[in-house]
Amino acid sequence: MKKSLLIIAAAILLSALSLRAYFALIPPPEASLEAPIATIVPEVLNGWTIRDLDMAESPESSARISEFLNFDDALFRVFERGDTFIGLYIAYWTPGKASYRWAGAHTPDTCWVLNGWTCLEREYSIPFAHEATTFQPAEFGVYVKDGSAQNVYFWHLVGGEAFGYEQQGTPNIFAALIDIQKHGLNLREEQFFIRLSSNKTLDELKRMEGFDAILDSLSELGLAKQNQVLP
Repeated sequence: MKKSLLIIAAAILLSALSLRAYFALIPPPEASLEAPIATIVPEVLNGWTIRDLDMAESPESSARISEFLNFDDALFRVFERGDTFIGLYIAYWTPGKASYRWAGAHTPDTCWVLNGWTCLEREYSIPFAHEATTFQPAEFGVYVKDGSAQNVYFWHLVGGEAFGYEQQGTPNIFAALIDIQKHGLNLREEQFFIRLSSNKTLDELKRMEGFDAILDSLSELGLAKQNQVLP
């Protein structure tokens, strides 16, 4: 038994050293974000009131959490028109800046619930499209607090691909193996966390003038699947 434990420990140490050498020799990928997020997302829309809030004011964050998340760029922009509210929260990390698990730790499932929201509905990796463009699969949930419900779509993009949360509850050791199987050993891709929330349904929003410009900006950030459009 003791011999087996020593062999396992030696194998783990060797793997760790090999990965460290690999990361030292192979540089991380190039970043794709070429402009500040604030200039890509619409700053003016006819008929809408638009304002930027501090990231710490979002349900995901606090001043302390925002500091720990160590974004390279971030935006929390609110769009309002009549009784319609849209919150757009975007965080970005350059390649190699943050681990996948750490960057994805502030999903609504965690942070919103810890901030007093109740999850009424949850769907994983659902289809999402804008006009003729297919987007990356979205995570979806309905969350309510103080009688106010929000329909929330969110994406965690890792190297341009949506990181799914359907493996929720998987033990960490197996979750790490799933990460490696899906993304390979070089777990240092750039990452976006994008959250679109509203008190209206997606169908209602799509009928509103100006909402297409918001989705167009998300496509520009890489949310649209490359070379894939709806027939």
